[in-house]
Amino acid sequence: MRRSRPAVLGMALALALGGGLGGTALGPPAATASAAASERSLPASAAVQQVGDDAIVQHYEQLGGGASFLGAPVGSPYDIAGGRAQNYAGGTIYWSPATGAHEIHGSIGGHYAELGGPAGFLGFPLTDETATPDGVGRFNHFAGGSMYWSPATGAHEVHGAIRAQWTALGWEHSRLGYPTSDEYGITGGRRSDFQHGSILWHEASSRIEVIYTSIPSALLGVDLERIPTTQKVVALTFDAGANDAGLRSILSTLTANGVPGTFFLTGNWVNQFPSDPALIYNAGNRIGNHSMTHPDFTTLTDAQIAAEIGGAQRAIEAAGGDPLPFFRFPFGARDSRTIADVNGAGYAAVRWTVDTLGWQGTMNGTRGPDFIVQRVMASAQPGEIVLMHLGSNPDDGSTLDAAALPQVISQLRAAGYGFVTLDAALG
Repeated sequence: MRRSRPAVLGMALALALGGGLGGTALGPPAATASAAASERSLPASAAVQQVGDDAIVQHYEQLGGGASFLGAPVGSPYDIAGGRAQNYAGGTIYWSPATGAHEIHGSIGGHYAELGGPAGFLGFPLTDETATPDGVGRFNHFAGGSMYWSPATGAHEVHGAIRAQWTALGWEHSRLGYPTSDEYGITGGRRSDFQHGSILWHEASSRIEVIYTSIPSALLGVDLERIPTTQKVVALTFDAGANDAGLRSILSTLTANGVPGTFFLTGNWVNQFPSDPALIYNAGNRIGNHSMTHPDFTTLTDAQIAAEIGGAQRAIEAAGGDPLPFFRFPFGARDSRTIADVNGAGYAAVRWTVDTLGWQGTMNGTRGPDFIVQRVMASAQPGEIVLMHLGSNPDDGSTLDAAALPQVISQLRAAGYGFVTLDAALG
C-alpha cells in the first residue's frame, strides 16, 4: 500500500472515496464565514452532544492532552454542521457521527477554516494531520476532499475528479508534485495547479487532462524533429493560423479512429474562432502554442518574442485550454537565441519530421490526397512527427490534409504504427 491510513477511517473513508471524492469536479459551493457561523448555531440533541464531546475528550487525551501540540482547551465544545467541535490553543478537534473525532491545526487548519470548515464543501475531517511519506509535507483527508501542505507550496485543497486523477498518478509522489492552488473555475471546467503541471476537468466531455510542465533536459536547446523513441509511434500535429475549414473533418476522423492529435494554435486564431479550442480538447487532443500573430521569430527582439508567446498562452487559457509545454515556431524559423527564449518561457520547441505540404493546395490540380499520404509514409519511422494544417489553401480552398487523414491513419496502422500526442516526448 502507498501509505498507512488510520483504522478509524473505516466506512467513512470508503464512502467518501467512492462518492463525494470521485464525482465531477464541479466547484465548491460558496462556503463563507457566515454560512459556517449559521451551521455552528444549529443545536445537536443532548445525546449526540454527549457522544461527540466524549469522543473529542478521548481523542484529545490520546494525542497527549494539554502536553500535546494542541495545548489547553479554549472555551467549551460547540455544535457545528451537525457535529461537535472543541477549540484548543494549538488547533481544533472536530467530530461527527459519520467521521469520528479528528484534529486540524496549523496552516491546514487555517485554510480549512477559510473554506468554511465542516460547513464547507470539504466537510468533516477523516484523519488527523499526517506526515506525507516523503517526509516533506503534511495532509488531512476530509469527507469531501483532501488538503496538502509543504514548505514550498503552502496548504491547498484537492477534490472531486481532479483529486481522483492526482490519486491515480501517485499523489505528491507523482510527476506533478504538491498542489500549488485550490481547485478553481476555468472556461468550460475546473482546474488545479501543481508544482510541475496542472490537471484540468472539462465539463462538456467530463475529460480529465493532465498537463506536465517540466521539460526534460534533452528537449532544451533543440527544435525537436522526432520523438526520441524506438517504438513504432507517430505524432500527428496540426497547425492553425488561417481559418478552421478543415477542423471538423479532422476531428471527426481522429475520433472515429481513436487517434489523438496535437494542435498548435495562434492566439489570433483562438480569438477568431473562440469555440474551436473546446472542440479540440473535449475530443481528447492536446493543444500547443504557435505564437500570437504568427511572425518570423528570428526578426523579433527578446521582448517581442515574450509578448508573442505570452499573448497566445493567455488566449488559449481564456478558452479553457493550456498550451504548455509545447511550442512550434511560425514558418519553422528559429535560431539558437529564439529557441533559448522559448525554453525560458517554459516551452519545448517542436518542429516536424515531415511537412505534408497540404497547405500548398492542389498546385493547379497536380496534387491530391495521395500526395499527402505518400509524403507521410515515405518518412515513417519510430517517433515521426507529422505536420499538417487545419486551414484551407487561400487560392483553391482545398483542405488536402483533412482529405488525406483517413488514409494516412489507415496506412500507418497497416505498417504497424500507433499514435501518440507530443506528451510522449516528455518521457
